[in-house]
Amino acid sequence: MAARRPSPTTHLLLGLDAVLLVVALAGTVLLGGAPRPAHAQALPKPSCPLVVPPSQKLLQPRRIQPDQVKAKNTMGCLSPADAVYGADGCPLRLCGPDAGVIQLPEP
Repeated sequence: MAARRPSPTTHLLLGLDAVLLVVALAGTVLLGGAPRPAHAQALPKPSCPLVVPPSQKLLQPRRIQPDQVKAKNTMGCLSPADAVYGADGCPLRLCGPDAGVIQLPEP
């Protein structure tokens, strides 16, 4: 008699993802001190438009919280790969090759 292959649910329960399943089945996760349904945190935010070529999307600046945008833009660019952000927290454009670069003294 051939061994039966476990169902995807059984496979999940036997794997390391079992902890995540238990949390999801519990129904609530504490976020910011307030209980919320587990599925509420699972909804992904809409993605931001790329400000880099599609072949370099690993270099896309990350989205930030909308309430952090003003402070980030006021601080300026820290590197050429940094970005200027829009009100929704999405990067609008890269800072450019001269941003955040300091000239070192000649040896």
